[in-house]
Amino acid sequence: MTRSMTAFARQEVQQSWGSLTWEVRSVNHRYLEPHLRLPESLRDLEGPLREQLRKSLSRGKVECTLRFVPEAQSQTLTVNQDFAGELVAAAQQVASIIPNAQTLDPLEVLRWPGVLQDTKLDMDAVKKPGWNCSARHWPN
Repeated sequence: MTRSMTAFARQEVQQSWGSLTWEVRSVNHRYLEPHLRLPESLRDLEGPLREQLRKSLSRGKVECTLRFVPEAQSQTLTVNQDFAGELVAAAQQVASIIPNAQTLDPLEVLRWPGVLQDTKLDMDAVKKPGWNCSARHWPN
């Protein structure tokens, strides 16, 4: 008897460091074809997740999406003042050779990669077994 592989599941975990939300969708397919969407900060979980899928499933198109939202209170923004100073100095140097150059917008400086540094969240706590893909069951 043929069994359907069409399914959807969603699981969310709230912790002091933020929240993780897994969404898994599957449809019947002749072979196992996993599609993984993970945040860059959790990309190293891709290997264990693929291995777990191979152990648990033999076929199906399976789409796994992990969303990570860090707790806003656990992060603070810090300006890399040395780098920002170098960036402003370079912009002023270029502006001196451009006729009618516009003034530098501080928000544009903050958008430059490396100017703003957020405090590093301990990602080991986020990846701890029991919350991530390598665990068989999430806590209720």
